[in-house]
Amino acid sequence: MQRAWLVRHGLTTWNIQQRFCGHSNIPLCAPGRAQAHRLASQLRCMPITAIYTSDLARAQETAQIIATHRPSPVEVIASPSWREINFGAWEGLTYSEIATTCKDQPGFFSDPAHHTPPGGESLTDVLRRVQPALVEIAHNSFSSGGGDIVIVSHGGTLRALLCVLLDMPLSSQWRLRLDPGSLSAIDLSPDENGSLLATLAMLNFLASNGNEVGDSAQERAEARSILDD
Repeated sequence: MQRAWLVRHGLTTWNIQQRFCGHSNIPLCAPGRAQAHRLASQLRCMPITAIYTSDLARAQETAQIIATHRPSPVEVIASPSWREINFGAWEGLTYSEIATTCKDQPGFFSDPAHHTPPGGESLTDVLRRVQPALVEIAHNSFSSGGGDIVIVSHGGTLRALLCVLLDMPLSSQWRLRLDPGSLSAIDLSPDENGSLLATLAMLNFLASNGNEVGDSAQERAEARSILDD
C-alpha cells in the first residue's frame, strides 16, 4: 500500500478573484504562503520520501515550503506533467467573463473530456500526461519499499486524476471540491496486472492553526464528503 498525499497549491491573487490560472505562472500571495506553511505542519511527521510538484511557481513554492519543514531533507521533483489544465485563451478570465464573451464555446463545462477551451486542453489531454507520471511514481515507490509521497498540483489536474482513480466519469469532476491549500490522500496498491487500485482516504482537508491531520482509521473517516454542499 502506498499513501499519496495530494496537495492543491496555496492561494494566488487570481484564485481570490476566481480567475482561471491554467499554465499562467502566477505566484502565491501572502495568504497562500500561510496555507503552505500550515500544510507543511500537517505533513511534517508523515513518513514522506519524496515530493513531486508541478513546475509552475505557485505549486513549486508550496512544495518547497513543505520540504523546508521536514525533519530530514526530502527531494522536490518538479515536472510539467503535473501542471494545471491549459485554459488557452480563457486564462486570466472569470467564469462570468467566459460565459459572456464565449457563448458559442460552452462544451468544456458540460463535457470536459471531449471539449477544450480555445487553444487549451481537454481533461483527456491532461490525463495523458498525469496518469503515466503517477504510475511511474507509484511503481518506483512500490519497488523501493519507500514511505509516503506528496504530489503538489492544481485543482483541475487533481480532480481529473481522482475521477479516473475512483472510476468516476470526467463530467463529474466539478463535484469534487478541492480548495486552494487543501490536503487530500489516496492509498494506492497494484493489482495482479500491475494496474493501480486506489482508495480515497481524505478529501479537501483545510488545516487551521492547532488542527492537525492524524493517521488513524477514525481520523481518515472524518474526511469531507466527495459531493459539494
